[in-house]
Amino acid sequence: MTDQVKINKGNTQSDQQPKSIKIRNLKIRNFKGLDDIELDFPVPQLKGDPDIIVMGSRNGLGKTSVLESCALLFLAASQDKISLNRFLSPGISINIPDLLIRGGEEDANISGEFFIDHQKFSVNLQISRTGNFKTNTDTPAFKQVLTQKHFQLFYTSDNIERFFYSLVGLSPEPILLPHFIYFHSYRKIQEGGLELGMMVEDKSYRRLKRVRAELPISTFKLEILRSLMSRGGLFENIDDTESEKVIETLNELMSRYASGTIEKLRPSQDNTIEFRITPKNGSASFTFDGLSSGQKEIISTLFLIWKYTARYPGIVLIDEPELHLNAEWHRRFIHNLYQLAPNNQYIIATHSEDIFASVESDRRILLSSGED
Repeated sequence: MTDQVKINKGNTQSDQQPKSIKIRNLKIRNFKGLDDIELDFPVPQLKGDPDIIVMGSRNGLGKTSVLESCALLFLAASQDKISLNRFLSPGISINIPDLLIRGGEEDANISGEFFIDHQKFSVNLQISRTGNFKTNTDTPAFKQVLTQKHFQLFYTSDNIERFFYSLVGLSPEPILLPHFIYFHSYRKIQEGGLELGMMVEDKSYRRLKRVRAELPISTFKLEILRSLMSRGGLFENIDDTESEKVIETLNELMSRYASGTIEKLRPSQDNTIEFRITPKNGSASFTFDGLSSGQKEIISTLFLIWKYTARYPGIVLIDEPELHLNAEWHRRFIHNLYQLAPNNQYIIATHSEDIFASVESDRRILLSSGED
């Protein structure tokens, strides 16, 4: 049976073509375990071919460090100044510069070339052990070419703090920014219901949750909750213009990978709400948390990529997409990914031979120690 996921074309801009951002070159020096490396992510040979690079290697050769370097360089290009001392809470005991800078070195350097449509931006980033990020690029021009409104909304101190929490493993949530997504290898859909207050984009609420030392809010579940609630038209100040398209796309994925759909919510005694899956075979509904790790992984990953890049296509980094997935899904992952969201650039790190072999040879990078 052909494994297909429909493309929901309704969730795209109609008034103007969205900007397209890609990274084509990356140079890394003294970053984590990487001494000195340069990589190219070339344009596909034929127009219409997937803009996908798949990296493979043995463990410990730096695939994850390459993805993290891309993430840091994009953040640096979008900011005038970054200081870890400014963005991170005082209670965080991890020395992040020590995690990022190669042992025995004073700083790490990352540089690269971004293209926004056909305009090139060269970006250089130096990370010091004091926690300061020194950037050499025309960041105002970079931000101006992109959507200025969304940079103002997304690149707040709270969101940059969450960026670093995800990058160093303090949060299981993926990094979701305009034109840029990074799914790290320790991502996880948090189990448990959601409170209605989580639907409010309010800093004080999120900080209260942090003070309570509770688990991070699941972005995937929050997007679904907002769409289900707004579809009913019962709440003010919640945009319902896209809720039907969101639920339709979600349920296409649910039908494919879980043989059911999400249509209803169930309140719990602890004042939270859980999603209920209605099976195709008519059996009793069950909670979304009852799905396998692999089902939750592939549904949430594909959904979030579609949701966050439909209007603002860009760079999508995925570390070990094969996590929890069965071998059959390995072979079809790239196809389903590109079919659902074809306008992005994908850079994927994998141990899966099936995923590595699912792209043409010119779209593969095999990292080696130089001793093989």
